[in-house]
Amino acid sequence: MTAAESKNLKKGNRVSWRGDAADSGTISGTSWDAVTIAWDNGQVATVHHGDMREIHSAPAKPKGV
Repeated sequence: MTAAESKNLKKGNRVSWRGDAADSGTISGTSWDAVTIAWDNGQVATVHHGDMREIHSAPAKPKGV
C-alpha cells in the first residue's frame, strides 16, 4: 500500500504481508509517522508509512467459534 493509504489505517484494521492470508496481522496502533502491527504469529512491528509497500489490506479476521 502507499503511504497515503497507510495513513488512513485505523486500530483493528487487518493487513497481510504481500497479500498472503497466512501472514496477517492487526493494526494495534497508529501515529503520525507509522503504524504498529500485531502479527498473528505473535510478533509486533512498527512500520513507517513510507515502508508499507509490501503490506496489503486484508479482510476482517473471522470470529472464533
